[in-house]
Amino acid sequence: KFSEALRIRIKELCGEYDLNPSTLSQKACGNSTISSFMSKDQETLYMPTIYSICLALNLSLKEFFDSQCFDDIDEINEIRNQHQSPNSDGELDRKAGRQRI
Repeated sequence: KFSEALRIRIKELCGEYDLNPSTLSQKACGNSTISSFMSKDQETLYMPTIYSICLALNLSLKEFFDSQCFDDIDEINEIRNQHQSPNSDGELDRKAGRQRI
């Protein structure tokens, strides 16, 4: 599930930057949003919060999501498969923002 992958990634980043979720939350958001998410009191973490994490750690969004923990999420793979079916001229569906194969 995507929420669990986010928790794994935040835990990875906390380890890399020698932070705990509470410290990261204060540094990125100025509140307890991230620590609440990590303790599962909150089920959703929104993109502005993820972006705030990136700013606080000097990461791009691409670097944030460049982790093995996001590769095997069924929810993402289902959406990816729906949008990547080739059309008649061998080009992938443009809705998915993909280029020719």
